[in-house]
Amino acid sequence: MTIESMKKTKFPTRIYSEWQQAAEKAIKGKPFEATLKTPTIEDVTLEPLYTKNMLDQLGSYVPAQVAAIQHGKHQPSWLVSQEVMADSAQEYLALMKDDILRGNETVVYKEFRKFQWTDEQLSELAGLIVQYPLYFKLIGEDRNILRVFDFVSPDQLSQVQGVIFSEEAIEAPENVRTQLVDTIPIHHAGGTAVHELGVALSILSERMADADFLKTAKNTWIRFAVDTQFFQEIAKLRAFRVLWQAFSSAFGEEAPTIPLFTETSVRSYSKLDPYVNLLRAGNSTFAAVLGGTDAHTVHPHDFLTEPDLSSRRIARNVQLVIKEEAHVSHVVDPSAGSYFIETLTKEYVDAAWSYFLEIEEAGGYSEVVKSGWLTDDIQAKWIERENNVATRKQSLIGTNIYANPQEPVKDAKIDDGHLEYMTAKRLATPFENLRAQSKVTGLKSAIVLIEPLNKTKAQADFVSGFLAVGGIEPLVSLHLATAEEINQFLAEEKIGYAVLCGSKEAVAAVVPGLNTQASIDLAGKYPKEQLSEWMEFGINDTIYSGKHITAKLEKILALGKEAL
Repeated sequence: MTIESMKKTKFPTRIYSEWQQAAEKAIKGKPFEATLKTPTIEDVTLEPLYTKNMLDQLGSYVPAQVAAIQHGKHQPSWLVSQEVMADSAQEYLALMKDDILRGNETVVYKEFRKFQWTDEQLSELAGLIVQYPLYFKLIGEDRNILRVFDFVSPDQLSQVQGVIFSEEAIEAPENVRTQLVDTIPIHHAGGTAVHELGVALSILSERMADADFLKTAKNTWIRFAVDTQFFQEIAKLRAFRVLWQAFSSAFGEEAPTIPLFTETSVRSYSKLDPYVNLLRAGNSTFAAVLGGTDAHTVHPHDFLTEPDLSSRRIARNVQLVIKEEAHVSHVVDPSAGSYFIETLTKEYVDAAWSYFLEIEEAGGYSEVVKSGWLTDDIQAKWIERENNVATRKQSLIGTNIYANPQEPVKDAKIDDGHLEYMTAKRLATPFENLRAQSKVTGLKSAIVLIEPLNKTKAQADFVSGFLAVGGIEPLVSLHLATAEEINQFLAEEKIGYAVLCGSKEAVAAVVPGLNTQASIDLAGKYPKEQLSEWMEFGINDTIYSGKHITAKLEKILALGKEAL
C-alpha cells in the first residue's frame, strides 16, 4: 500500500450502539452498566466512552462554559511556585535566587522558622519581589517579613504583585491579594471535589454579603489541592471558573479574574516506596495545568519525611519538563472541546452548585462548620475512600499493592511550617502503621502449597502480595499433598500463621486431618457454612481479592503479638 492509497483510505462511521454491542460481547455476558460505567466518590458516573453526540446534547452551554474558563485565566501559562527551606534569612535569599535562576517563577516564602531579617536582607528581598510575583504563607505570629514593603520605592509599589496567606488582616500593596478562599483544609479533612467547590462558593457568599463585590474580588485568591484522579481534578478546576462566573452574575457583576493557586495533594502520598510519589506528583501537576491553574507547587516525593535539595530540585523540574515538553503553557484552556472533560466539568458544576445551595439552606459555611454538619458529611465520604483503598478498588502502588516488605518505614519529620499537612488525612496511613507494627512483631508465617506449583502459583503470588502489604514475608513450602506432611512442616518450621493454597477439592481432602497450633487461612472464597465446619481443624478465615486488607492484616499481626 502506498502513501497516496493510505491517504484515500476511509473507515466506516460507527455509532455508540454498535460500540456497545461490541463491548458487551467482549465482557462476555457481564452487565454493561455495572462493568463499564464507573461511579466517582462524588456520585458522578463516568461513561466508558464519550461521543460528540453527548457533547451536542449540552447545546450552547459548552461554548459558554469554555468562554467562562478562558476568561478566568490570567495568562496561557502558569507560575512555577516551589518552596525553599532554609535556616536563616541569608540562606533563604541565597536559595531563592538560585531557584529563580533554575526555573522558579515566584518568590515563595513559607514561615517555618522565625528569621531575624536585617534591613540589608529585606532590601535584597524587595529587589526580588519587584521583579517576580510573591507567594507568602504566614502561618504563625511572625510578620517581620512584611517590612519588606517599606524597602520598595513608592514608584515601584504598583509593580509588586502576588498573594499572601495570613489568618490575620494585613496591609500590602494594592496588587497583592490578601483574602484567601482556602479549600485545602476541606481536602485534607477528606472532602471531595464537590465539597471543595461548594464550600468555596459558600465562603465567598459570606465574604461578599456586606462587602463591595468588586473591591473584595480584586483582593481575593483561591487555593486548591490537586489529587491523582486525573480527569476529575481537571474538571474540578475548570468547574470553579464556571461557578465563579455564575456566582458573580448572581451579584449582577461581570466575573473579575481570581487567581487560582494549586499544589499537589498529600492525600495519596506515602512514606512507603516514596519514589512512587513522583508519579503521583506528575499526575497531579499535569491535571492542575490542564485544569487551568495560575500557579502551582509540587511537594517533593519525600515531603512526608525529610526533603533535601535533590528532591526539591526534582519537584521543581516536574513543572519545567511539562512546560518544555507538553507545550500546554501556550494554550489558555488545553482541555477545551474534550467530550469527556467538557461533560465532566458540566456535571461537577451542577453538583457543586447544588451543594452550595444545600450549605446556604443549612445556614451558610460558618453555621455548618459550627454544627458539625459539614464535618459529618465529609467524614462519610472519607470512610468510603478508605474502604476503596482497603479493598483495593483504588490502588496505592507500593503501599496497598506491589509492596516491598523489606523497605524500612521512615519517621515523619515535617517541619513546623507544614503543620497543616501533619493533620491531613492520608490514604496510606493505615498501611504505614501496619508496616511499622510488623517490624516489632514476632510472627513466622508460611504459604503452604497443597498442589504442585504450576497449579497454585497464581494463588501463592496473590497471598504473598497480600501479606507483603503488612510487611509479612512468608516461607513458601514445597508441594505438601497430605495433612500429615502439612502438620509436620508447620511444627518443624514453628509456623504461627499459614495460608493453604490449592483447589477447593484438594483443600477439602486435607483439612479434616490437620492438627496444628498454627492459625490457618485458605486462599480463595469459601461458603461461611463450610468454614464453620472446618473451624475445629484450625481453619479461621480466607484471603481473596476484595477482602478488607487492613482489617485482615491487623488480625494476622496480632497473632505475632500473642506469640511474643
